[in-house]
Amino acid sequence: MVKAKTQKTKTLHVVKAKAAALVAGAPSTFNKDLLLSAFIVSATINLFVLTAWVALQVTTMYDSQIASFLFTR
Repeated sequence: MVKAKTQKTKTLHVVKAKAAALVAGAPSTFNKDLLLSAFIVSATINLFVLTAWVALQVTTMYDSQIASFLFTR
């Protein structure tokens, strides 16, 4: 004798709860991209300032020329 298989239908609130749990647990790529782009911009500015500072510290002869070239108004 073969036992009949019964299939339970999922109610709508169970399906919505599982979908909400999946969405809430998924990492937001927009936030990661935003943080990464802010880091890249910050790192670029910091490297520029570091390079300018090193150039001004190394030379004493061309301080005004380097400062006017890098930090013009």
